[in-house]
Amino acid sequence: MKRFHWPLQRLLDVTIQRERALRAEVFDLSRRIARAHGALFDRRAAVRGALAEIAALPSPRRLPVQETFMGGAEAEIRRIRRMEQELRELQQRRAEKLSALERARSKRQTLERLREEARRRHEQEMLKLEQKQLDESSQSAFVRRSGRAYVAGKA
Repeated sequence: MKRFHWPLQRLLDVTIQRERALRAEVFDLSRRIARAHGALFDRRAAVRGALAEIAALPSPRRLPVQETFMGGAEAEIRRIRRMEQELRELQQRRAEKLSALERARSKRQTLERLREEARRRHEQEMLKLEQKQLDESSQSAFVRRSGRAYVAGKA
């Protein structure tokens, strides 16, 4: 039986590799987003903790500490906003990669379906060819036996 060869196999292989690479990128971006969420949460918790400590101080000591804290608060707010922006960018990149991953997955599934259809057609053709060869050999054997019987009957 002739081996099955599908001309688009290389394209399928490349598509599978591309899908794996995209899946790895999505996973990496998800990890980075989780770390960014954690860092942002920690930063906000530190600010809330510092504010709670300042609020717990008695009034005469609170004012100078609060003034110092508020002087640095603007820089902290900028850091938090920058972290939020980085988080949004990471989420946007992950959404784009997820979209590309879905397209690659769809393409792979289509190619695999086409390959299986081609394989089924190939197997059917091979079965038809094998059946044809069996029919021909049976017919030839029948003709040979019939010819011998005809010659034996004349004698």
